[in-house]
Amino acid sequence: MSWGWKIVVIYSGFVVMTLGMVFYFMGHKVDLVADDYYKQEIAYQDQIDKMSNSQALLEPLGIELDRQTLSAIIRFPLDHASSGLRGSIQLYRPANSDEDKTFDILTDSTGVQLVSLSGFSKGLWKIKVMWNSGGTEYYSEKVVTL
Repeated sequence: MSWGWKIVVIYSGFVVMTLGMVFYFMGHKVDLVADDYYKQEIAYQDQIDKMSNSQALLEPLGIELDRQTLSAIIRFPLDHASSGLRGSIQLYRPANSDEDKTFDILTDSTGVQLVSLSGFSKGLWKIKVMWNSGGTEYYSEKVVTL
């Protein structure tokens, strides 16, 4: 085989491989951080204010993972638990947005809420807690690995 045919074979192989990769990667689903990403980006100053409110608390929000019962334990400040706490807890899965779950905040008398994590995929999760107490909004999050 002459060197001219070798160049044609190598070039053709490169073109076939490149086209194959293009079609392969076009068929993969790409999860965005959020469907309304740009809207959330514009309102991010509100998010910063909520995080500042959370950091200024004398008794911070506690988020723990209990591996024995496979649940998240979320401890709200006692003064918030007694003042009509409202909000939501979002379990955010960066790897697959289809697995995201949201729960309403329903604490017991001591300001503790248990969220069962049984049946959730193993891997990285973010627990995002957004709540309102006494007219002030708060936000806190923690990264956990199941």
